[in-house]
Amino acid sequence: MIFVLSAISPDKMQICADRLAKLLKPGGMLFFRDYGRYDLAQLRFKKGRCIAENFYARSDGTRSYFFTQDEVEKLFSKAGLVCQSSYVDKRLQVNRGKQLKMYRVWIQCKFERPK
Repeated sequence: MIFVLSAISPDKMQICADRLAKLLKPGGMLFFRDYGRYDLAQLRFKKGRCIAENFYARSDGTRSYFFTQDEVEKLFSKAGLVCQSSYVDKRLQVNRGKQLKMYRVWIQCKFERPK
């Protein structure tokens, strides 16, 4: 399960995808879940936090990239993996104590290394 790719610089993501694909045995599966474009976390970033398009720096120094479904599919397909499933998971989370509605977006995909 990969949930850290968003913290890696976009210009190094393909290198990571290639390495992950090589680590899989033929028939092996890679499960991807990460931030989707227009997630609440992206919309809450203040001016001056954007490093590159859809790539932001948090106040603690960590970074976050917000993916589209197509970007993820192309990234891992280029690494030689076959997409088995892919969808955008949109959820409304409610903090009842604070009466706060949070619209969350994640990209979830399942890839297989060909046999």
